[in-house]
Amino acid sequence: MLYSITVSAGLENIAREELSERFGDTGHLKNLERKPQRLIFQYTGNPRELLSLRTAEHLFLILKQLPKMTRSRSSLASLSGSLTRFNFRELSECCRQVGINIRKRMPFRVTSRLSGKRNFRRIDLQRVIEQALLARGWYLTSGRSALDVWAEVHGDDGYISVKLSGSDMAQRSYKQAHIPASLKPTVAYSMVRLSRPHPTDVFLDAMCGAGTILLERALMGRYEYLIGGDVARDALDATVVNFGRKHQPRQFFHWDARKLPLQRETVDKIVCNLPFGETIGNLPQLTNLYRHTLKEYARVLKPRGRMVLLTSQRTTLDDELERLHFLDVRQRLTVGVRGKRAWIYLIRFA
Repeated sequence: MLYSITVSAGLENIAREELSERFGDTGHLKNLERKPQRLIFQYTGNPRELLSLRTAEHLFLILKQLPKMTRSRSSLASLSGSLTRFNFRELSECCRQVGINIRKRMPFRVTSRLSGKRNFRRIDLQRVIEQALLARGWYLTSGRSALDVWAEVHGDDGYISVKLSGSDMAQRSYKQAHIPASLKPTVAYSMVRLSRPHPTDVFLDAMCGAGTILLERALMGRYEYLIGGDVARDALDATVVNFGRKHQPRQFFHWDARKLPLQRETVDKIVCNLPFGETIGNLPQLTNLYRHTLKEYARVLKPRGRMVLLTSQRTTLDDELERLHFLDVRQRLTVGVRGKRAWIYLIRFA
């Protein structure tokens, strides 16, 4: 069967690494293809296993892929006609394995997406797919649907897919408490992966917010110790709620990251979502925060340690890193975060 996962912009390669690492040796994964914010692949195992992917926002079963779409309205007929030739028994079995029951009269809704110049509108795309499924005896619903069908045309490629994942794939069930501008778990997981987790890690997030980065590290496997802290007490309260009694040993602190109560060279990995400009308020304050925080991070990090930082203030971070000539940027990824352009930095000692 042909599947796709959607990911945040900029995380495609990390998602590809996770897929290959998790399923590459099983013999079930084939023909991995990278697209913007999407990976397409063949998988012959149980699709329920794919729901555990931590870089993925959503998992889709691709009913039909048309690789030569044109601008003409005739492309709509090609997409619609492909549904009449699809083996719906395979769809039913795949959905059953992830807990979706396909019935003869199936409630559904269609989500359509369109990019590039076309001689038809997004609503035209949506309606032709709806009509094809109505002809099968299915019926449209405006409420919570039993089946989400997606019709998409991007560039030369057209897709008709069924969404197999629920909201908890991207949002995670552990996020019981939220704070404004909380980091997406999929981005947090990707940052943790870049730190190369090891069972002996002393792991620090000194601006932990709701604890998303710390929780993603805890869920990745063994570690020596988790340390989190934040200047905002409501953020720490959210971290405590989200952790519950799980994931020991760990310790949380109410502190200012510019002055950490930690000994020199005691931390193996630092992963942190640095405050963006709108959080601090003005550039001088942000510069001061970055300058003193980076010095503290460099002080507590072990010589072979790794630092992974996220920011939308690339110029500010670059300027402060230039001052600390003993820190070396090993990798920089451009990512989309809350509708803004941001960057993930992997930093080590030079």
